[in-house]
This record gives sequence, C-alpha cells and structure tokens, in this order.
Amino acid sequence: MKLRINHSSIRIRLGKQDIQELKEHGSVRNELLFPGAERLIYQLEIGESFLASFDKNSLRIAIPEMESHDWLHSEKLSMETKLSLTDGSELILLVEKDLHDL
Repeated sequence: MKLRINHSSIRIRLGKQDIQELKEHGSVRNELLFPGAERLIYQLEIGESFLASFDKNSLRIAIPEMESHDWLHSEKLSMETKLSLTDGSELILLVEKDLHDL
C-alpha cells in the first residue's frame, strides 16, 4: 500500500496483495519507521462511510462497505470523495488500484 499526502489530499494506492487483504480482512495496515523508534501507522479499512482521522501517530481512512464491495470486485480503478473540514475547506480522499501490480 502506497500513501501520498499533498496539501489537502490523501491518496492511497493498493497493490494486488493489499486488495486481497482488504477483501479478506476488511483492512490493510502499514507502518513507516523513523529513527528513534518513531513510527507512522496508516490503515485503510471498510466501514460505514468515508472517514479520515489522525490520532497520535496513526492515520485511519475508511471507505463505505457498499461502495467498496462494488469497487473491489470490478474493473473500476478508483474511489474518491471530499470531506468537509471545520474551517470550510475540504480534504480529498482518493483510493486507487495500482495498475502496475494488477
């Protein structure tokens, strides 16, 4: 699973194994380790609706169960949504299948 963060957008790209894990377990998780034993945990899971949260060192993204089922079992390459923020701006979430790994 690849994570890309740019200004007000989060993009997650899933490889073949990530897609299989999401289908079987309902989530995919990865860690980025830093010197000094610090780490960033990022997780994509199937939930009730689109969600993005950050707590301590963990980024959690959720995609809706109904939409994710159709997406996971089709040729459709991506899912995208915009989440409203308290300051009136938006956070864009994009979840993609990696074409090079399919």
